Amino acid sequence: MRSRLVGQWKTEATPERTLDLFEDGTYSLRLSGKGLGFVSELLGPEKGLWKVEKGKLVLTRRDDDGGEHTVAWPINEQKGDVVVLAQERWKRVPRP
Repeated sequence: MRSRLVGQWKTEATPERTLDLFEDGTYSLRLSGKGLGFVSELLGPEKGLWKVEKGKLVLTRRDDDGGEHTVAWPINEQKGDVVVLAQERWKRVPRP
């Protein structure tokens, strides 16, 4: 399951989010769209570590104060280039 998630994913809903899941276990999450994209570019993407655990995509990041924040999105479905995480559809971005 983990290796099938490696790559870049975008939400189909607005505001669009882009999630990069890297082979080394790190991730990057960015917002795009009016207003939100500007804020995301200004602050930079959220970055941290990812793993698959008990049917969930687990994202863990540290804030500037050293606190750790973890979210666990259920992997509801994965077929080809579409994955449903916490009831939200994400589509794989083809590699150039």
